Amino acid sequence: MVLLASYISLISCSAVQPGGDAEVSTEPDATSLVRAADRALPAIVAPAVVYVGEVHDQYGDHINQLAVISALRERNLNVAVGLEMIQTPFQAPLDRYIEGALDLESMLAITEYFDRWRYDPRLYAPIFEYARQHRLPLLALNAPRELTDRVSEVGIAGLTPEERAALPTELTPLAPEYRALLEQVFGEHGTAGDASLDRFIDVQTTWDEVMGRKSAEFLQANPDHVLVVLAGVQHVAHGHGIPARVENASGLTGTIVLTENERERLPGGGDVYLETTDESLPDAGRLGVYIETTEAGPVIAGFADDSPASEAGAEAEDIIVRINDREVDAFGDIKLELWDQLPGDPVRMAVQRGPEGTVTELSFELR
Repeated sequence: MVLLASYISLISCSAVQPGGDAEVSTEPDATSLVRAADRALPAIVAPAVVYVGEVHDQYGDHINQLAVISALRERNLNVAVGLEMIQTPFQAPLDRYIEGALDLESMLAITEYFDRWRYDPRLYAPIFEYARQHRLPLLALNAPRELTDRVSEVGIAGLTPEERAALPTELTPLAPEYRALLEQVFGEHGTAGDASLDRFIDVQTTWDEVMGRKSAEFLQANPDHVLVVLAGVQHVAHGHGIPARVENASGLTGTIVLTENERERLPGGGDVYLETTDESLPDAGRLGVYIETTEAGPVIAGFADDSPASEAGAEAEDIIVRINDREVDAFGDIKLELWDQLPGDPVRMAVQRGPEGTVTELSFELR
């Protein structure tokens, strides 16, 4: 399907053509990456937790995450995978996906992936599929957006008792070094004001506390497992974010895995550092439109340069009502239909136009 998606087969077995000859692949050498991860990881005995940090849009970071998961599974450990990118209300669809009751696209739809996370799902699809193939539990870790939005408005202290119940009664104290890092990140985003900084730190704390709590609860309920937590580097480096909360709740210190790219940027931030591949995902196919979701549906607000949709006859203020055979009501529906499509792939787009609501069918190739 795409470069990273076929990576699963390389992790699992050697690809062979029907005639029996080995298939020539441009994929990274999966075997060597798994072996490198295995050599770098210390001896691990369940219950245990391994944190594999990521820069969310970096392909190589996710290849390393899959290599770590595979290396631990090949040690005959019971491995589960904790996911920052899926929010806690959506554990059930993850379970159904692992059981085979949902396919990947349905799981992405039900977890509202494109509205709540938005990073290219091709980065995570091989991890999801590997977990399903080997029946590795997937754990929804992240705080629901409704909670973090509320914290951003009123702070943790302003939550109602019902809202506050989503967090531990006693919050883990914020290490001075972690606060300094968060202040630096906050400053880099160009926002000023002590109140805004406090809200920013409260939101970070909410993410860390919820992910730490869910991780600890899983390990306490499943002491025969190793939990591999996949989360942003900032949440795991130096043990300040999620690891501190898990240790507080369970006594497990865990192992922090970062890439060599982070060794200089965050010296001492990890226990293990892995080299990354310089491979990259192929470009995703694009409509070349800017979309605003309204009550009427996804409206074309403008066009990118060299837009195939515009060349095919789409106009500003058109409401997109269908992509191929999928009815669409929001931006996420469009992403769901096109997430695995490449430049050159054909697409059919139906738009509603004008006061009479005339539907116009357009056909073109993605770019």
